[in-house]
Amino acid sequence: MTRGIQPNEAGIDAIVEECVEVLQSFELTEYEAKSFVGLSRLGSGTAKEVAEVAGIPQARVYDCMETLSDRGIVSIQQSKPRRFRAADTEAAVGALERRCQGRLDRLRELFPRLESPTREGDGADVWVMEGSTEVSERLRELVAAADEAVLLALASEDLLTESLLDALDSAAARGVDVVVGSPGKPIRERVGETAATARVVETWTWWEEYPVRPGAISAVLLVDGQSMLVSADAATSLPGVNKHRAVWTDSERAPLVKMMQPLVARAVDPAGG
Repeated sequence: MTRGIQPNEAGIDAIVEECVEVLQSFELTEYEAKSFVGLSRLGSGTAKEVAEVAGIPQARVYDCMETLSDRGIVSIQQSKPRRFRAADTEAAVGALERRCQGRLDRLRELFPRLESPTREGDGADVWVMEGSTEVSERLRELVAAADEAVLLALASEDLLTESLLDALDSAAARGVDVVVGSPGKPIRERVGETAATARVVETWTWWEEYPVRPGAISAVLLVDGQSMLVSADAATSLPGVNKHRAVWTDSERAPLVKMMQPLVARAVDPAGG
């Protein structure tokens, strides 16, 4: 989709293949994706030229171009023979992005209609999840929803993603009292550099050494005195491979919150707790 300097032939095949796969995830058929990638390599061309570059039957190119034109990423010149022109990178990505955004906006309207009217009464549940990415994302979501206070004890750099750092920074910037405690100096330094208005403290409540031992608690989060997540670095069946597992709740009525709140407060924020 980008014109100008092209990679060498040894690398172009892999790029073409990946572009086709990504475009198919946007509900383009294989031929439509190959047609667009082929046309993008040409810039503009006839159905015959696109077919030769894309490696698909010429007869299929015409239908593909009509569909791609409807999506706003191909222009058609009504000449003889007809010629086609691929949108440049920004226009093509923008068209695909708007199409996806429209669907996401529609889901935001529809999903609330699916929620049970009794959902608020079922909020004392504790949920279980696993996976480093999943646990880190849940930490981010809980921090992003904070209104008053965030207490986070963190002992694993695996969970300290850029998105979590951004959420901590944003929360502190909007006036949320953010306190992050860790036994690890690298973690404290990263948080201190990114979330400058957050308070960063050293805490060893759940740990004896750093890096922490496999199986130890990896994170404890308390948000607004009601949402809580506790994760551990658990071993898997693969040698040397660990996976974070967590329990979490977003209800202050859950026993987990009542039991852990005083301990988290003393461990992460002794002055405030």
